[in-house]
Amino acid sequence: MSDIVSSFKDISLDGTDDLVDITDLFFKTTSTIPYSDIIKSNNFSLLQGTHALELQNPRLDTFQLDLVPYEISKYLTLSQATAIISTQLKALSSWLDDNVGLPTSILSSEYICNILFNNTNKKPVELENGNIHIELVNRHSALIIAVVKFIIELAMKSQIYEEEDLNTSTMNLDWFENLNDNQIKSLTNVKVEIWDILNSNSNSENQNYISLIRTSFNLLNSLLELKSIFSWNIPLFKSDQTFQNKLNNLLQHLDDIATQLDSIDLPNIDSLKSPEGSFNTNSQVKFDNQAPPKEVLIFKLEWSQCVRNLNNMINDIVDVVKIVKANNVIELVEWLKYLENKRNNNDIVEINGLHIISRVLLFSWMRNNKSNESQDLVFNIPNFDFKQLLWQLLIEFSLENSVIDKSFKNGKSSDALEQINYYFDSVAQLWKEILFLPTLNPSRQRQFKCKELKYWNMRQIETGNLEEYFKQIRFYASNEPYPLTQTIMYFKLKSIQEIIIKSVELNLYKDVREFLSVYYQLTLISYQIDVHLERLIKMKKAYKSDLFYLMFLKNENSLILQLAIAKCKVFELLTSMGHHSLPKNIINKTPSTEGLMYNLQWKQINSIKDPEMLSFTEFKKRVNERINILNSIVFEEVMTDEITDTITTFTKAITMCNLLINKLNWFDELKGIKLIEIEKLKDEMMKTKQDIELLVQTKVNNTSFKVEIKRANRHRYFPGIKLN
Repeated sequence: MSDIVSSFKDISLDGTDDLVDITDLFFKTTSTIPYSDIIKSNNFSLLQGTHALELQNPRLDTFQLDLVPYEISKYLTLSQATAIISTQLKALSSWLDDNVGLPTSILSSEYICNILFNNTNKKPVELENGNIHIELVNRHSALIIAVVKFIIELAMKSQIYEEEDLNTSTMNLDWFENLNDNQIKSLTNVKVEIWDILNSNSNSENQNYISLIRTSFNLLNSLLELKSIFSWNIPLFKSDQTFQNKLNNLLQHLDDIATQLDSIDLPNIDSLKSPEGSFNTNSQVKFDNQAPPKEVLIFKLEWSQCVRNLNNMINDIVDVVKIVKANNVIELVEWLKYLENKRNNNDIVEINGLHIISRVLLFSWMRNNKSNESQDLVFNIPNFDFKQLLWQLLIEFSLENSVIDKSFKNGKSSDALEQINYYFDSVAQLWKEILFLPTLNPSRQRQFKCKELKYWNMRQIETGNLEEYFKQIRFYASNEPYPLTQTIMYFKLKSIQEIIIKSVELNLYKDVREFLSVYYQLTLISYQIDVHLERLIKMKKAYKSDLFYLMFLKNENSLILQLAIAKCKVFELLTSMGHHSLPKNIINKTPSTEGLMYNLQWKQINSIKDPEMLSFTEFKKRVNERINILNSIVFEEVMTDEITDTITTFTKAITMCNLLINKLNWFDELKGIKLIEIEKLKDEMMKTKQDIELLVQTKVNNTSFKVEIKRANRHRYFPGIKLN
């Protein structure tokens, strides 16, 4: 390749009169060559053959696109300006939410294209003064460029850049670097006099247009103002009224923007017409497009969907910023867990996590290490790194008043404390990654949980050996429990539970047999967590430490356990009624097929020991025992008693959760989220009870039916059933 490139440099193109355009002749000739012949030819390498195929296809060549003749109009009506600005907002929403590239969304605006072209070529960007609407459109276009620049800077800084989330690689975006903050201000600032002139010459319909334009400017400026949080001095876990006022002002401002978006009353907004050629593919030719050209997709997005996307973005940003309301590390971790599991839609096909902007904001903000990149600081707080954050968590969770805690407080150096320091150095690396799970999409979260599980499984043995050593050197007393081992064991059990429920949410299981297997395993692991939390509570009692958080976790886990038990009853009933088969395409192929499918289902965690998951033999044994009971003449009485006991235990756990949330004295938003989650579980338990009652009656009456696993309007970890 270097030989070819250097030979091109030797070609003199002075005097181009003799050059002939052979494009048409080239395509006419190559069209006669079958694609396969190029690849199979000995004269081409695979790479060269691939390039030849691309050259044969004019749809893959950006420069085959025709430039749309267009010159910015010297006059725009207010409705035309509104159409352009609203479409640019749709473009921004499309780029961020619908996995489309910059060329096919934002940069397809001819107004933006002209501004970028002038800026790229070092020419001053002149705004039209002869028409206020032209000036508004141009300033809005420049503002969108600034917002895109900020978003990409965040994405690059966050190191979670993903092509499917922020698709920008299709163009050369170097011109972003040529736009500094002073240029942004001069290009985007709209004088008060302009708004006054607009308001004085408008009727009621025009007022709605002006409202939309002002809201769009406010929204984009608010996104740019998020830069300020990177310079905040955050008093994490400390009361500071001045900081709280500043935080609340920002949150209120973002909420106001969401309200303004919702209040825009323009039922005809999707029918507003932009001037011809306002949105086209010209930018894909002008700005060094590096990928196959794409059609402009923004017109397929309705305004209502655009507002919904933008509101999701604002709400997620607000929730990310609220993380600094935490009064201690337990609250911070619980809020991060909420962000990890927050979903903006109920689509069973496309399960989304946080909005991409809130994800990159969270990562960049929490790791805002301006002073020294080698320091792993949290929120750029001096002398406070992720290892110290982990230490605070373990103190609050399990180590308060333990031998380890007291020894560090005494400040006496010892071999044991050096070992513990080294231990926390390695554990903190993974724990930091766990904190950033909200910055991943749900599928990636599940993949990481599988990695985390293997890590805790490995750590469990090492930690046990370390604490055995502490007894040998008499750092621990002979009757001292193993707080680190107990804690790692809890993390491991919780990882298994979360892998299972995330797998359910991601719709990885389809039929009755798979779901029965899922809830058997979930029951087993939730029971193990319950037993282990009892041990931790007993240990903390011996330390005379605060038990409220562990008690809350125990009762919260009890809700999952009892609901899993109830789901087992649903799928056991279905199995007893003959709905237990594998899919038709693999049923009865070989006697071992079901066992093979079971092992594939649990491949990710079936190698984990202590506890061991149910083997296929144990699973089948349990299923057969339950079918024998459910086929007996007393099954109706058995099911009634069992579901009554389950709901009674579930209700007691809800009562305790509500009491403990108040005892924990969490900040209001976290309390509210926890109460909502509890209500959702309660609602699903009532629906599951109805499912069981329906199945019991169907079995008693021997009614034939078809069963469907129902996910819509059900808890995402506990789908229900629908009988036809």
